[in-house]
Amino acid sequence: MTEDQFLIYNSQQKPIRVKPERMVFYRQAEIIEAVNESQEMYYLFFYNYHFLTAAKAKKLKRGSFIASAFKHGMVFHAPHPFINLLFSFNHSPIIRHFDTLMSTLKKRYTLPENAFILTFFESFVSKKRLFQEIKAMFYVYRRSGQTFQGYRIIRILMEFAPEHRFVREMSDDKSFTPYPDRYNSYDNEIIQADSIFAERTYYAHRHDTSYYQPLITYLESYSRWMDLLALYSEQLAINPSTALYQSFISLAEHHLDTCQIIQILEGLYYYILDFPPLTSDLLKRYADSQRVEKTLILLNRLDMVPQDAPIDAIRKMLSHLDLTSHSLRVELLHTLIQTVARFCAEEEARNIFHHILSVLLVTHEPEFIKSLLKPFMDNRSVHPFYVKMDRMETFSDDVEQMQPLGELYEEFDQLPKAMECFSWEMELNPYNPTPVKNVSNIYKKWGYEKEAKAYRELLKTMQKQS
Repeated sequence: MTEDQFLIYNSQQKPIRVKPERMVFYRQAEIIEAVNESQEMYYLFFYNYHFLTAAKAKKLKRGSFIASAFKHGMVFHAPHPFINLLFSFNHSPIIRHFDTLMSTLKKRYTLPENAFILTFFESFVSKKRLFQEIKAMFYVYRRSGQTFQGYRIIRILMEFAPEHRFVREMSDDKSFTPYPDRYNSYDNEIIQADSIFAERTYYAHRHDTSYYQPLITYLESYSRWMDLLALYSEQLAINPSTALYQSFISLAEHHLDTCQIIQILEGLYYYILDFPPLTSDLLKRYADSQRVEKTLILLNRLDMVPQDAPIDAIRKMLSHLDLTSHSLRVELLHTLIQTVARFCAEEEARNIFHHILSVLLVTHEPEFIKSLLKPFMDNRSVHPFYVKMDRMETFSDDVEQMQPLGELYEEFDQLPKAMECFSWEMELNPYNPTPVKNVSNIYKKWGYEKEAKAYRELLKTMQKQS
């Protein structure tokens, strides 16, 4: 099973492997849309991060709760940390049939919450059955004389089945005076007393500044931190600000690890490319976690590096650069050279360039590396290496220059190529002791002490004869 797949279980405990495609936060609900291995669509329902059940469907009813959720809610596409977190909070989620679900809901939630949750399933359960169940909850309050609680159920039915005769009659029932006017005017006491109505109200007007902050406060009061992060992300995509970003990142750092934060920031960056606080933060997190390729890709996309770019973090990443574990495209090699030249001090840059060229020479000819360096040849850190690559290119076509070519290859730790050059030199100039010394040193570096000793002895003989 891959990282982007999860297991849910049917009522017989048989596992079903699903791959999430997207999820949505909508009021108190979280819904994950996923497909199984037969490409059948499943919807996984959660209430305040607690798994309820899952259902298979081919089509969503127009105007149903789930259709409204994906139309008006805060949608995030897979893969996404929110999806992983919901699964981590709910181990081995079991698909409950409707009657079993009803029994579970009655034990865990209030009647208004039960009524609201049932509205989630209009695309999967007969609306008539759902209506009758909610209506029965209303009569529990009606019989016990709990008028306000009964009207809370009626408000849920007014959203669920507004044209039903029973709903129209009850919504005008004199016994509920003055609740309709107080609800319609968003009376503060009603908002405080009816959390389902409160969230519906805040949610519907969340892009209005007069409702946005109350929604924040409301979500904080219930410790709904994922909803808060989703809301912050949505608002940042619409109207980014430094203060909002700080609130977002502070909350994220409290609950998420580095990989999860980076994944969320990458999704956010897609919507707000030109927001320096996000760009700088993403660059720093990439650099701190040694994500060389992603750092370079982001730098490559930028027309201008932000003023508060995390230069120290990038320099630290470059100082620990290990290109042997990275295979970079040509355009990213250009960006890498430019970044080293721009951000690193001269001596530090030269050490990094030495490593870069040593790795590149394993698979590339000096001519190619020279072309990479050429746009930056006037930089003091780059110029000496450009000259060396130019010499290596020139010497490669001249058998008279095997000795200096071998020395350059040895300088960049290309010992097999250096050995080949020194062997040529010994054959062409058998009385020259220098390549003999070089060959001895290379064998010593390889750990071949016997061969190294033999060439040292040969060198001594040649020196005595000279």
